[in-house]
Amino acid sequence: MEINIRNSGNVTIIDLSGNLIIGKSEESLREAVNLLISEQRIFLLLNLAEVGMIDSSGIGAVIKSFTSTRAVNGKFKILKPSRMAQQLLTITGLFSVLESYDDEYSAISSF
Repeated sequence: MEINIRNSGNVTIIDLSGNLIIGKSEESLREAVNLLISEQRIFLLLNLAEVGMIDSSGIGAVIKSFTSTRAVNGKFKILKPSRMAQQLLTITGLFSVLESYDDEYSAISSF
């Protein structure tokens, strides 16, 4: 999995591409979020458009990212979840907790 970090105003966008699964990919996401939080970048938007597969460890990394951001009074939202991501977030009930957006402009404006 690849992670690309970019900014739009005070919002940090985390673009993921590849599979968010157990091992290096979910660890990389957790490390990236922890680094951003340590840099006081606490308005995070996770772009899942290019994520083909997510397993339970990947869902765990998303939940941990959300709770870590919330613990510092930040916000963590989802952008363009892939079909598989949508299904998993629905089944796990996370769509009721995480805000999700289909377009970047609306997502950024929501912060």
